[in-house]
Amino acid sequence: MKRIILLSFSLFFICKTNIIQASESGVIHLTSEGKNTTLLEVFSSQGCSSCPPAQRWVNKFLDDPNVWHTLVPAVFHVDYWDDLGWADPFASKAFSQRQRHYKRTGNVQSVYTPAFVVESREWKGWFSGKPIPYIHSHHKGQLAVTIQDASIDIAYSLTDIGTNTTSAPMRYYNVALLGLGVTTLVKRGENKGKALEENFIVLEHQQIEDSGAPFIQIPIFKTDIDAKGFAVAVWVTDSDLTPLQVVAGEVPNNWVVKK
Repeated sequence: MKRIILLSFSLFFICKTNIIQASESGVIHLTSEGKNTTLLEVFSSQGCSSCPPAQRWVNKFLDDPNVWHTLVPAVFHVDYWDDLGWADPFASKAFSQRQRHYKRTGNVQSVYTPAFVVESREWKGWFSGKPIPYIHSHHKGQLAVTIQDASIDIAYSLTDIGTNTTSAPMRYYNVALLGLGVTTLVKRGENKGKALEENFIVLEHQQIEDSGAPFIQIPIFKTDIDAKGFAVAVWVTDSDLTPLQVVAGEVPNNWVVKK
């Protein structure tokens, strides 16, 4: 029987908790209430010799108690390095296009790796050892997510009850499956012979335009990647891909279907 993830979008959901919760019934609740969570996107490639140091820096966030609560890292592997000898198993043309879209909109100056995008804007502070900037002036509304073994329910509410939802700007809902503790032995290319340890790798990503429909159905995440763990990140953006709210949390391995 085909399994699906069910996305439920509601403008009137009010969540009651402000922490990640895993109930005894096997349900995980994520909410943005009372929090301002920063989305850190990293564009990387296993074919780029400059990327492993950046990835090692990102890896450390897995042990940070604030991860998922104040920071959600997501590492998108691009494919434009694949012709140099090593076909990155996590690379996607869609991820390369995502980075190029940021350039077209003026959010980033150029396309390169490793590249860092904080809250949809280029950030070069990593190269000089600066801390991640936390700017949330654009955050609004409440995002609540319920994750079960076969479904994800998403609800986004506008805190301003006077907002005219019929004329609201276009929004996009993003859902990403993140791989944690993934090891790859690179056999060719600039990183030949290296065993790369990677966290927060985007294994699957779907961006759904807000159609105004109360329910949207998409296939459940499937992967053939052998990771030590998995997490799900969900964020709402405006038409410029600026995050309005972000939530994320780890999920049991058996909730991810193998291809």
